[in-house]
Amino acid sequence: MKIWKKGLLILTAAVLVAGVFLVRHWFVSWPLRFQRELDRFFGEGAWQCISQEEKESRMYSVTDRSNPTYTTKRPGEFREWNIAFQTAQGEKMVWTISDHTIRINHSKHSLLSRQRYSARQALTLELMQLSFALAGEEVGQQVLGQVLPEEELSCLEVDISYHGGNPPPDFYDDLAGEEWFTSPKTTAACYLESDLYDFYTSVRAHDYRVEKLEEGQRQHLLGSLEELCQALEKEYGDNAKYDIYLGEGLTAEKGV
Repeated sequence: MKIWKKGLLILTAAVLVAGVFLVRHWFVSWPLRFQRELDRFFGEGAWQCISQEEKESRMYSVTDRSNPTYTTKRPGEFREWNIAFQTAQGEKMVWTISDHTIRINHSKHSLLSRQRYSARQALTLELMQLSFALAGEEVGQQVLGQVLPEEELSCLEVDISYHGGNPPPDFYDDLAGEEWFTSPKTTAACYLESDLYDFYTSVRAHDYRVEKLEEGQRQHLLGSLEELCQALEKEYGDNAKYDIYLGEGLTAEKGV
């Protein structure tokens, strides 16, 4: 009888340890924990976590109490997950989401701080950055591509950005609730027409890329500032807000 009770206790302890391990694994693995949110953003069955990695941070540190006689600081850690998905245009892409931002945020803000992110808010921030890039690609190919040939267009980094500093945590709850906030539906117009925050289109030429162009191509790109502005204003009308930099003295902005 005693042996049976001892075996039952060991089995119970093993189940509890396994349960704690599984719960912790679910909690720290965003693709598992937020499968429903990722299904909504990418589409059910339209994404896959193909790899993950743990890294040391250069942005925040934690207290190391492994030595009982004194404490030291060591680099914090964070996780990255590489997500494979298909864009609305059918292009296969891989994007990295990370819990780095939330770990930095939590190292700066206490549990009761209004600036402290929830994990779901931090995930929405990660997905917002992806949607910025996808919307920027759309602007480049469909709008600016009417002005510039592909080789010149490749010198530009086109993205959606915002003014006013980092949005407050509640902003990400509102963004996640927008019907259009999904990988297939989000466009530049969605952000430019939104009153959630002060969004605009950012266009930046990379000097090192421009220098590799032939002289005629370089002159055409640098002389295209007015045409680029007109293309954006024609496409987005009163909602056209942009900040363009093609080089020193070659800048334009509207609504920013």
